[in-house]
Parts: sequence; C-alpha cells; structure tokens
Amino acid sequence: MNSASDEREHLNALLTALDEPDRAAFLPPNDPLLMVVARHHRLTPLLSIRCGQTLPAALAEAFRRDRVVTAARNMILGQAAEECVRAFASAGIAAIVLKGLDFETRLYGRAGSRPTADVDLLVPNDQRRLAFAVLDRLGYEPRAAAPGFDDHDYHEVAWTRAGLEVDLHLALAPFARCRIDYAAIWAEAEPFVLGETPARALSRPHAAIFQALHMAIDHFEVPAIYLIDLMQLLPSVDEAAAARALAHRWHCERPLDTALSLLSRFPQGRLLRAAAGGRSGLAQRIADSYGRTTRLSRPEQLLRKFRHFDTATDALTYFVVQSRRNLGEVMERHLRHRSARERLAVTKSPVS
Repeated sequence: MNSASDEREHLNALLTALDEPDRAAFLPPNDPLLMVVARHHRLTPLLSIRCGQTLPAALAEAFRRDRVVTAARNMILGQAAEECVRAFASAGIAAIVLKGLDFETRLYGRAGSRPTADVDLLVPNDQRRLAFAVLDRLGYEPRAAAPGFDDHDYHEVAWTRAGLEVDLHLALAPFARCRIDYAAIWAEAEPFVLGETPARALSRPHAAIFQALHMAIDHFEVPAIYLIDLMQLLPSVDEAAAARALAHRWHCERPLDTALSLLSRFPQGRLLRAAAGGRSGLAQRIADSYGRTTRLSRPEQLLRKFRHFDTATDALTYFVVQSRRNLGEVMERHLRHRSARERLAVTKSPVS
C-alpha cells in the first residue's frame, strides 16, 4: 500500500519540476505511483508543456497524450461556453466565464494546459429565470445536483446536454455563507475573449477569493492545479495581502488564509508565506496532510467546513438554511417525486 508520505514526496517532486524544468529529468519513469499522483492533481498537461524537453521519454509521451486529450475536451467545452455566452448576450444577460476555461486562456495561454470538467458561467441572480429559459432553448436539461437547487436564492444550478455540463452560477458561493459585494464583482469584471466570443472574467483578486472559497467548499481536498491557479492569480505578497483584506470585508478570509498557507508549503508559493496570515492550527494541519489521494473522513470534512466560516453567525445562518434545504430534499424524493425541470418550473421550449 502506498503511504501518504510517498504521495506527498511525489507531489513535491512534480511541483518542483514545474518550478525548475531541468529537475524533471530526475522524475522516476517507471514508478506507477508518480503517474497516479500526477493525474490525480491534474498536472500532466502542464508538465508536458513546461518540462516536455527534459522529462524521461516514457513520462513525456504519457503527459503529451494527456495534454492532447485535455485540449480536445477543452475545445468542446469552450465551444459550448461560447454558444451559451452568445445566447445570453442576445437575451440581454451578462455572463462571466469562471474557473478552468478562464484560467487556461488567461493564466496559462496554451491549449490543453489546464484540465476542466465542465463549463462554469456566472450570471446575475436577478436574471436566473431568463437564463434558465435560454439554456432550455439550447437543449440543456436541469439536474438536481444538490438539496435546494430550486430555491430562489440557491447559488448554482447544473444543466446537461449530451454528456456536457454547464454549471450556471448565480453567486460565487452560497449567499448565507459570506457577504460578497456583487456590485463590485460585476463592475470590476475584466474583458475576456473565449475562442472568438467576447466575454468577461473575474478580476484577479475576485477570482482568487472564489478559488479559495471553492477549495473550502471541497474541504481543501482539491487537486494541486488549484494551488498553481491561485499562485498565478496572486503572484506577489502585496497582491495576496490586498486580496486577504478584501476577503476579510466579505467574510471569507479564513478560506483564503488557509489556501495561502497551503500554497506557501510548496515551491511555487513560498514567496506568499508572509501573506498567509496567522496560519491557524487547522490550516497547519491541512497543509501538513495535503497531497494524499485518499478521501477525507466525514467528521474531518465537517470540521473543515464549519471552521472556515469567518464568524459564528455566518456558520449558524448557513447551518439553518442548509438544514431546511436538506429536509426539503427528503420530502421531494420520498413524497413529491418531481423532476428537476418541474421543480424549477421551466416549461419545455417547443421544437422549432
């Protein structure tokens, strides 16, 4: 059985190779655990780009194949995202491209460098019904992805079409979780070109805070590519410190603090150590245990979730709202049996 220390050792070696490509020559080509760790952390495409000339031949070929697959997948996702953005624009709905498709273009600048699993788009919450109608006309079906997804204040709704998923965000995190200034989010969004379609992306400080929130929602059990994204978004101590000050005002400082503490343990992020705040005991433990490919226990997940609210009031509010949603979901599944479309009250568009 592979030990957690072996996995962390391999992850450190892979991250060091990304930082110093000449070191890639020393990666063990015949160690199956290395490939498991590299793929789990979604690093193989970026390693192919940055270290392709110095990698051992077997690793270079495996990583190159992963990059080709990633480029093909991202091209399909990008085309779907462009279609959605254009359709939203025609309906008068602003849209911001989030996460993977944004990062590949804006942070890495090379096709196939940053794996992503779906299309993530943010639209204004007060236009959710109009956005639902647009996705319906494009042939997408809503999916009951989480308890309360059909609530008027739920922060995201998943839509699928032919195996492709669009995650429609109405907010960057549950509204009850923190106090993000959405007027600032939209006012400071940056022009962004996705393929051939004009769009918008989050400003870098806002994208960094969203990245940290996303990591916290996933209990910091996330692939290392998320850390590299964060380092690209906040490349200096001053930028990281400014983002922390903004996160403090928005009641999401703890997630960013832990994310920076975690990043500061690895080669690319050591310069950010000074911006990582007080490094709480929990943040230290998360950093010390990071790198395992095994799942966290449920008690540890819950501890990480509730310790990453900035205030007890925020945690209590979130707990009350989620409890209501969980109860409602039990009733839906056992008593009402409504489809996701029925729950959202979306009438199927007629076939033209």
